[in-house]
Amino acid sequence: MSKFILSICLIVSLALNVYLIKNQMISNNKQQKIDLDFKASIGRISGSLDAVGDGNYTGYLTAIEHASKAHALSKHSSYNHESSNITGTTAELINQFRSLYANQKNLADKERLMQGLAEPNNRETMDNILMLLNKQ
Repeated sequence: MSKFILSICLIVSLALNVYLIKNQMISNNKQQKIDLDFKASIGRISGSLDAVGDGNYTGYLTAIEHASKAHALSKHSSYNHESSNITGTTAELINQFRSLYANQKNLADKERLMQGLAEPNNRETMDNILMLLNKQ
């Protein structure tokens, strides 16, 4: 009888472990998708900013859209835990792009700004991006 109970406990334990591992894998896949979407949204900002210049400021509107998506994703991204206040940084990007569009200003150092957007999970890089935008 005790071997039977031990066998049942072992089977239940094994089934529970398989279930927990499967749930963990699903959770990790969702987190990776959020992180990839966040990085893609930040990366698309540079493409939008590339269109700004020569009196054409509509690229700022597209940059605002991508920054808004990045802001929404940043709240659930693992980057928000790795680098402090990435959510606040993305909100500041939105504000800066709105200001640049409203004032019809060109970007002073577009190349450095676009290079910095390639590394959105680096806090120092994001601070440099905000510093560049504040110089406008």
